[in-house]
Amino acid sequence: MPERIYKLQPDRTVYLQGFDHLGASAAISEATSDGFKVSGHFQDAADFAVVVLYDADNFFEHPRIRYLPDFNFNGITLQFDVRYENLMPLNCRKYPTIDWPYLDVQPPEGDAVRIRLADHAEVVATPDQPAQAEFHIVGEELEGYDRLTLWYLNMAFDYVVPGKVSTEYAFYAGTPGTVHTVTVAGRTYAHLEQDGDSSAAVAAALISLINGGNGGSPDPDVEASLGSEPWKVRLRARRDDGSTVQVAASGNPAETLHHVRATTVCRALAEQINGANYSAAPFSLRAEANGTTLRIRTVEGGYDANFLRMYSVWKNERLRTAESETHFEGGTSTAVLRVSLDFAALGVPLIRRMWLTLAPRLADGKDFEPAEWMATFFNWKVNGPEDVRRLRVAGPGSVRVESVDAACEYQGVWPLETGFFPGGVARVARMAGSTVTVRYRCEHGHDLYLWTSLASGRGTVAVEINGVASGTFSAALETPGEVPTRRKLAQGLAAGEHVVRLTSLTGQPFYFAGIEAAVESDVPHPAPAQAWMTPALDYSTDHAYKLPPARILWILRQLGCVGELNEYIGIFWWNRRRRVGGWLPEATVEFHGSFVPGDGIFLRIGQEVIGKAVLQNEPAEVVARHFEMIVNATSVGLWARREGARLILRARSAAPAYEFEVDVWVERAQGSTGGAAGGGWIRGGTMGRWEVDAEAAQALNPGARAWHEDLYRLCAAENRPVLTAFSMELVEPPAHLAARFPDGTPVVTDMGFGGFRSTHCSFGSAMLDFHKKAFAEVAGLMAAAGVRPRLQMGEFTWWYFTNRSETNPGGGMAFYDAETRTAAVAALGRELHVFRHPDDDPAVNGGSDALFLRNRLRDYADALAAHIRASQPEAEVEILFPYDVNHPAPAGIHRLGGRLNHFVNLPVEWRSKVAAPFDRFKVEALDFSAWSRNLDLVQATLEFAASLSWPRSSLRAMIALFRGGCPWQREAAFAYQLGYGGVSLWAFDHVCIYGWNVWEMGSGRASSQG
Repeated sequence: MPERIYKLQPDRTVYLQGFDHLGASAAISEATSDGFKVSGHFQDAADFAVVVLYDADNFFEHPRIRYLPDFNFNGITLQFDVRYENLMPLNCRKYPTIDWPYLDVQPPEGDAVRIRLADHAEVVATPDQPAQAEFHIVGEELEGYDRLTLWYLNMAFDYVVPGKVSTEYAFYAGTPGTVHTVTVAGRTYAHLEQDGDSSAAVAAALISLINGGNGGSPDPDVEASLGSEPWKVRLRARRDDGSTVQVAASGNPAETLHHVRATTVCRALAEQINGANYSAAPFSLRAEANGTTLRIRTVEGGYDANFLRMYSVWKNERLRTAESETHFEGGTSTAVLRVSLDFAALGVPLIRRMWLTLAPRLADGKDFEPAEWMATFFNWKVNGPEDVRRLRVAGPGSVRVESVDAACEYQGVWPLETGFFPGGVARVARMAGSTVTVRYRCEHGHDLYLWTSLASGRGTVAVEINGVASGTFSAALETPGEVPTRRKLAQGLAAGEHVVRLTSLTGQPFYFAGIEAAVESDVPHPAPAQAWMTPALDYSTDHAYKLPPARILWILRQLGCVGELNEYIGIFWWNRRRRVGGWLPEATVEFHGSFVPGDGIFLRIGQEVIGKAVLQNEPAEVVARHFEMIVNATSVGLWARREGARLILRARSAAPAYEFEVDVWVERAQGSTGGAAGGGWIRGGTMGRWEVDAEAAQALNPGARAWHEDLYRLCAAENRPVLTAFSMELVEPPAHLAARFPDGTPVVTDMGFGGFRSTHCSFGSAMLDFHKKAFAEVAGLMAAAGVRPRLQMGEFTWWYFTNRSETNPGGGMAFYDAETRTAAVAALGRELHVFRHPDDDPAVNGGSDALFLRNRLRDYADALAAHIRASQPEAEVEILFPYDVNHPAPAGIHRLGGRLNHFVNLPVEWRSKVAAPFDRFKVEALDFSAWSRNLDLVQATLEFAASLSWPRSSLRAMIALFRGGCPWQREAAFAYQLGYGGVSLWAFDHVCIYGWNVWEMGSGRASSQG
């Protein structure tokens, strides 16, 4: 049945743009029409992953089902619930070093718009919890002008006892009949001196009266006690309400006492905290006083509320806190947010692309520690007019004319260039006046699209349709890289013949990949289903690790490919890694001297200035602590630690964005000797090398693991067999795993993209242990998902090429890692012969050296296959044998193969299914097909495998179609005629990008180029 797909449909439009380096991992899984998950592993504070929700210029699907560019979001609303785990939360108030709080929206023209998602969100479940801390106020013997200051960032909550809390009066006896008095708030307590009264007796009598002796009631305002001498009476304000009371004594003037206790101080500080302005702080605070316990909590929740510290400074020991600082605890970021977006109301009714950025949580006062993370999007709802939400494709009846078609006539210079276009090529004009004329016929009314490449600095063409000028088209687009895509030239053209002429108006490059008369429709019926030939996946490519498995399998079903899925797990994105080497830069600031009230101390980090106002005499160590707490509570680019009066500022990452210049200065008050020194640039660190962690408990990183679990589950649901392959190559493996040439040089090759270099590994015990873990792990995931485990040893062969050259005459073949050399001495009684070339005679030394190498390969495969079946008895194991590099004699345009390669890489046991440790034998010769385009060599490759003692039903072929003009259809026809059990096309991404019609197998055209 035809299928309707929609904008912002997770299992049809969402993809992973990528993540930033080998140490990170991310993947989209469990995509459905109403949600998806993104999960992975971050190992550096600068890591991030980008999830694209919509891309009008999507290039993932095959042109048959690739939706047409559509920018209209007028009337569309999006609502979803989201839960983040171990990520910077959408509602976090920290400064965003990258766009993690935003939805970035790119209109068709102009700058991207950032929409802060928290501004359009509400909490619907598991709210974030605030963090809490406590101070305990100590102040049993307060005196006037005692002072206590609590610091939160550079906000001081300061309490000074406003005046006297107590006083004492001296009484002297000696004149009987004298009346000695104490007056409190107009109430007089009198003692008539008697014969024999001492001064101490007078004081004691007054104390007793005031405290309710002789049957009286204690004074409500003061309590009395013995003063500093036996004849002195101490009066202390009794209450804690902050009011005042007048007191006097005979012979003394009246005084004011303040009703202040530790509880008074506690309440006053709580009031200050509750009345403060927190607009510049990451978290607002609320406080409550319970006796002398001051409980403080953040108003907002969040895990990073736990980064907060407060400290106290006091004038003397009479008024202080029991703790010099307190640490906030209990904050969580657990909220499920419901985000609601109306794109027109947000000012973006036209959208070319929109994306989210996921970033790791900050670490609290320490270097970042690797952590797994997940973002779960659910209850995904897109509303709006059906006609606006719906995406269309160029459906049945559409006509595509590619740049190499005979219907295209060129004037001027239009050289061919390869690219991500249907057919794999485009013509490029770089001169004004160059013209292309296309004649086509379409039997239906249609819109006309141009296949081209958009980029900065691209050219403009004049458009003429059926002899009528139809404006101009500019291929210029301010975007990183280039965007291969379609753009509409005209709409509503009638059925029939048409002539389109494009004339270059500038000398800037203009790419013409073809035109398409698009008859808009829903996604058409799937192509006829067949299980014999299915494109293979390479997890390293954009069409695998960036897509949710649900989208990949949908594409395959639409192409009619329902057979076994051969997935090569690749050489870099899947493995767990560890940092080797690298260092983070630091700068040190040191405070010294004595700081006094009125001092101002300032620290500038980059463009941000933070400070401290000194209210009390404070030592340099306290100043250092002040800045340590502010930095760790607020900074996203660095963190701080303190060593006495030294403040060490450390970058959170060695990434270039984490470079800061630090300056410090003091504005001194009179009498201050306080000062500060140090600072400078925090820069120059290195990221280190992200090496494969061969000792990790799991071989697959969390992103790859989640993706594969989802892939296997979905394959099981549609009864699709799936096979996963590993090879002998890895990017950045531990050095001891590398295969080595005679001079000890490891086998390292340039990948040709991303700066990656691949290492071919040796057949040693350490690599075998790693392979055992990886194969068994994947087999376990398959079994758990309900599919039969099928594993492939992909190109398990010795390296094919020599490093010998005129400048390196001592070079040779890559058989000489330390373990292999030691094993050769044990087996042969001497050093292994130095082989120089792939075509060396394997019969040297009676063939013993070459036989040793061949048997070492054989034994490695035997041990690995046995381990797989021991963990999963139902597992099937396949070998992928590259015949081009192991051809018996050098052949093809690159002269691959040779006698030595053919001998050492094809153990005699592998020639027979009975003797081999494999269930199937798959052959490939990508060079013969894609590069040499030699049908004789292609046919010889397939006939070679057919000549082995394997049932034809157990034979498979891997057939190249990654370059225009590959004779893949003829090759598949040969395999079919020979009775092969199936074919895997290399690879899925090329099928989709170049638009190969895989449902048209036969002996016809080699490609859509014709």
